[in-house]
Amino acid sequence: MISKIKNSLVYRLPNLYRLFFKIKFKLIKKRLLNPTTEKYNFLIYTGKAHLTMLNVCLKSVCTKFKQMPHIYVATDLSLDEPTCRKALNWLPAGSFSIVSGLDCLKYHQGKGNTLLAKFARKNPLGLKLAAILQVVESGKPVLYSDTDVIWYQDPASELNALRDNPRCHISLSADVQAAYDETLIEKLNLNSLKNAPFYCTGIAFFKELKEHHYALIDKLLPAAADHSNHFTEQTILAFLNTQAGNFNLDSDQFVIDLSGKQDFFPRKSKNIIARHYVGEVRHLFWRDALFN
Repeated sequence: MISKIKNSLVYRLPNLYRLFFKIKFKLIKKRLLNPTTEKYNFLIYTGKAHLTMLNVCLKSVCTKFKQMPHIYVATDLSLDEPTCRKALNWLPAGSFSIVSGLDCLKYHQGKGNTLLAKFARKNPLGLKLAAILQVVESGKPVLYSDTDVIWYQDPASELNALRDNPRCHISLSADVQAAYDETLIEKLNLNSLKNAPFYCTGIAFFKELKEHHYALIDKLLPAAADHSNHFTEQTILAFLNTQAGNFNLDSDQFVIDLSGKQDFFPRKSKNIIARHYVGEVRHLFWRDALFN
């Protein structure tokens, strides 16, 4: 009985943690930014339903990174730019840019990327892929993060090592299991995705994409634009990664951890740089946001 009550509380407390975080955030948001650097850009993709999570993630970036990259906030079609900008009014002007979903579609349509635009219009995560490609084309390396990620340490040394490695073009976070579009894999014979290592695009580093990388993506887009699901974008980038060197971010530092689902308090680790709170541990996001 005691165990059942405890487990029930763990799943109910996030609503209280979320309220406490909002109070804490109002108290500290005036002193969050560190000096900026232009070595790489930071990109995050969000929708209207995830604005509070967006602020949690960006608060952790602003407090844990020793120097700040320029922040790009890409939005899906549910979120207009004025609403997004209002939610980010704690960030100084000039420290961030917003890439709206509509502007992203116009960008790719203007470049003749009709299949990518079609995929992005039909699938919110197709729009995430389109936003990543748009910001990568700005000419600087890009660190990408989903909103359900909390940053615990500065990733600069790890990113510098990837940037200085001539063999590395992209590096994705490691996944504990395959989470791919099986229809796309079977239809296009993406056999390199059938075995470990498995990849997740919740955290990813894009140093550069060459012409042959774009050509590979273009080969997958007809099928993706015709039929897609929640994992199609991840499947495309995971396959690209297998063909571009099979680099993955250290799974002990950039973590997907499904343990501790009934813990009241976070387990501290000196190794963790960032944790991605995927579905079954999403309730821990608010607890850890409060204690971070």
